Amino acid sequence: MTVVAPADSAEEPAPTVLQRYYAVHPTYRLIVRWGLIAVLTGFAFYRSIVNLADISRNDTLAGYVWTVPTAAVLVAVAIARRKRTELPIHDRQTDIIVGILGFGLALLIQGVLLPRYALYFDLLRLDLVAMWLFVASSAVVLFGLRPVIRFAWVWGMLSLVFALPYYIAVIALGGGKTAAGAATLLIAGIGVGIAGGTSYTRGFFGSLAAWGVGFAVLAAVTVYLPDAPMRVYQQLPALTSIVVVGMAMFLLARRGRPKRVLDRKVEPLAAKQVWAGVPLVVTVAVALSTFPLPSTPNTIIFARPSEYPLSLGMPLAAPPGWTTSGQITRIPVSRLYGPEAVLVRQQVTADVGNPRWDKTARPRTVVIDSTVSERPFLLGTYPARVLYGLTAARISEFRRVDLGSGIIGNLLSVVDDKLLVTWNSLQFVWGDKNLAQRVTIFAVDNHEPDAPFPQPSQTLVPILRTLITLLFRGNAVLDQRTPTFKDADLLSQFGRALVAAQLGPAR
Repeated sequence: MTVVAPADSAEEPAPTVLQRYYAVHPTYRLIVRWGLIAVLTGFAFYRSIVNLADISRNDTLAGYVWTVPTAAVLVAVAIARRKRTELPIHDRQTDIIVGILGFGLALLIQGVLLPRYALYFDLLRLDLVAMWLFVASSAVVLFGLRPVIRFAWVWGMLSLVFALPYYIAVIALGGGKTAAGAATLLIAGIGVGIAGGTSYTRGFFGSLAAWGVGFAVLAAVTVYLPDAPMRVYQQLPALTSIVVVGMAMFLLARRGRPKRVLDRKVEPLAAKQVWAGVPLVVTVAVALSTFPLPSTPNTIIFARPSEYPLSLGMPLAAPPGWTTSGQITRIPVSRLYGPEAVLVRQQVTADVGNPRWDKTARPRTVVIDSTVSERPFLLGTYPARVLYGLTAARISEFRRVDLGSGIIGNLLSVVDDKLLVTWNSLQFVWGDKNLAQRVTIFAVDNHEPDAPFPQPSQTLVPILRTLITLLFRGNAVLDQRTPTFKDADLLSQFGRALVAAQLGPAR
């Protein structure tokens, strides 16, 4: 006997988009989520990414950042292959709370800390720290806190985009391209050690192997390619060690077994739980995209208006009406500003006094510090405040001064509460992307012959102490709210005369 179904029986409803999404292989679902995070990160931080690409092409130290995600990927693959230890439990309230806290920190850095540390933008790259927080917080919201914690070593590697420790390492290693390559190898060695670290012994020997391969490549580059760009020194040894040693450790670990990179089950969260957080991630990305990168006047390189011959260690010609007094001092600053770079200090005294500059018409004395660098980007990376260790002084905002011949200077006031003196300084930079000179002129409100002028650091320790101090204090704490520019007229006139003297027929 045949049973006929009722004609009015309802058909099964068509599956929803989310149901279809969860019907595909988990790998594709992960790709969709990471693809969403990648797109939103690019949208929120497109200014930072473009800026980083531009300065990397200009042969800057910041090029090391591109090595960090490569090392992080190696660590992520290694951790993904290990046995899962966390329980498949997801507290969405905790995930959202932690995600909101991370997003809040990212917004705080972009909106508050980045302007506060504007002078040290290239040195700190806090915008990349905000990017790291955004990606990590997005992962917490879209994947859950437990999976993110499982990959804690990956997030630790990605935190190395914070540039200050890297720059300190380069300075400590002596500065220059070889030192930059060696500092990048520290990142590669740590990444390989973590990737191979199923035991401390394996991790230790993995790091040693990575450093051995990397330093061998770095030595070859130094000997056979001495004129290679900075990015070659930074990336070629590090990437070679990551690929070679990482592949070797993978093959050794998979002896006698299939050589599949990922062979574990992927278990994403439930649909409603995950996708409910997408509007939050999108909103934060839109907010972050509205913050501009800070303008850093100390990094501007002005093109030379004429054939002014720059050379390492060269002094400046005193302008008419001024005479170089005392001995010209040369202080090595190669750790900061490249090979053979020196700071040339000149003391220049006016031939006659001017009652506008001194009430008793005493001839005024100014100090000129000049540095020629074959790596002009370093003049912006390490501003004058780093060189002079002015972490306890109160410094005003820049005032722009027209020095003629297309040169614009930056005038500022410095109050040293320890020495109880006030300095005014005028700074300008000229040259091109291959060779540039920074000139800083100081005038002190104490007009006596033994008046104290700012002293540049001549050893490594004060420079490192200054960098660490700046990390915790920033700009705003030490700003002058009501600056006094007592010597603005003196420095403006002297600066114009100095520029004209360098561009004159005698040069």
